[in-house]
Amino acid sequence: MGLFKSVKTLFATVKRFSEVRKRIPVVLLCHLLVSLAVGAGCSQKAVQPPATATANWSWDAYPKVEKMRLAILPCRILPKTSLTINAPVSGQLRLYIDRPQTNLPTDFVWAEFEPKVLNMEAAELAEAKRKIDERERLFKEIELPKERIKLNREIAEAQKQLTLLSLVATNPALAQLAISASSGNKDGILKSGSLDEARKELALMEQNLKYLSTTNPAMFGIDLEGARMEWQRRQLEFDRRQAQSRFKMPFAGQLIASVQLAEGITEYPVSAGQELAVVRDLKSVLLRVPLEDVSWSALPVARLTAILHLPDGTQLEAPFAYKKLERSQLREEVFYYFQFPFEESAPAAQLVGTDLSCELWLGLPQPARIVPKLALVLHEPTAFQNRQWNEGITRLLPGAHVVVEGQTDLAILPPVPQQNAETTGSNLSKAIPK
Repeated sequence: MGLFKSVKTLFATVKRFSEVRKRIPVVLLCHLLVSLAVGAGCSQKAVQPPATATANWSWDAYPKVEKMRLAILPCRILPKTSLTINAPVSGQLRLYIDRPQTNLPTDFVWAEFEPKVLNMEAAELAEAKRKIDERERLFKEIELPKERIKLNREIAEAQKQLTLLSLVATNPALAQLAISASSGNKDGILKSGSLDEARKELALMEQNLKYLSTTNPAMFGIDLEGARMEWQRRQLEFDRRQAQSRFKMPFAGQLIASVQLAEGITEYPVSAGQELAVVRDLKSVLLRVPLEDVSWSALPVARLTAILHLPDGTQLEAPFAYKKLERSQLREEVFYYFQFPFEESAPAAQLVGTDLSCELWLGLPQPARIVPKLALVLHEPTAFQNRQWNEGITRLLPGAHVVVEGQTDLAILPPVPQQNAETTGSNLSKAIPK
């Protein structure tokens, strides 16, 4: 009688404070009822349960099911990818968007620092490259062919001289005639010098021609390669600064500007490190749930599903994706992440960044009866005065055992005789749980 009196008192109190009751979730109310019922059972003198306790219990109100609701938990809707963009330097930021929140395609340039200065530097680099290319073209088309013609003539003349020197060296009469001709003519056909020197001079000329064949401008004192390397260094430096100063969408998604936009204003002064915008990839939406009960970490994650009920009555289901250990308020906490299917990403994306309540469901390894904890306590308070559900079930319903303990319910396998009684009269050769 003390138990029912306590429960009656609780309902009377909740009724008097109706405004408070409206703000108390149903789950917390159930927990409060269970605690009060168990506490009331503990305050009474220990008495043995009546012999008819088991006989009065009926499984008819609890049909067998293949999944159960573990709990109603707080959750947060998050995009799969979210990037915060900060200003790398200080300066005037030019924005190419006119709304604080908009969807943009990949590689869309939505802002940049001082675009006029960047455009001027880009034009200077383009002009420098044009001059280098023009100098190289002139070298290849004019200077190089001209030098080749001149060198070929010199080689031909050197070959003639080498031939004459070879004849003179082998024919004394011809040598006397060549010497006489050279002494009587300032530009005689035979120049002074030995045969070996002529051969070395010819080899050097041929080597120069070989270098010209590889179009090496260094022979003419033109350092085209050095100029090109210097231009490449300047281009790399410009690309680095441009990448820091120009902001592109890394993927197609939603852009939320952190800068306070004003109508008709396109340039805003910003400081280094200031938050400029947040970019979200809404093609995949996640549901983040804290793991309330540590014992649930042993459950098979492949059987877990999070269900979100929208205000319009729509129900969204998200299967388990992964779990992550995160630091929350100076302590580490395990969070489970569930990912909505692609076809449900659009309605879930409307709730990104909001904190809601969701249902955590578990697929049972075998069909079981889902019994509220409150129903068990009200049926036999003394069996659960120690809040040991397995012990209480064994005492109240011998042969039955708890499969999974949820927030407000228990998944229970009834005793084997009960299962056999239910299957009596079937055409099966063996009793199979429904």
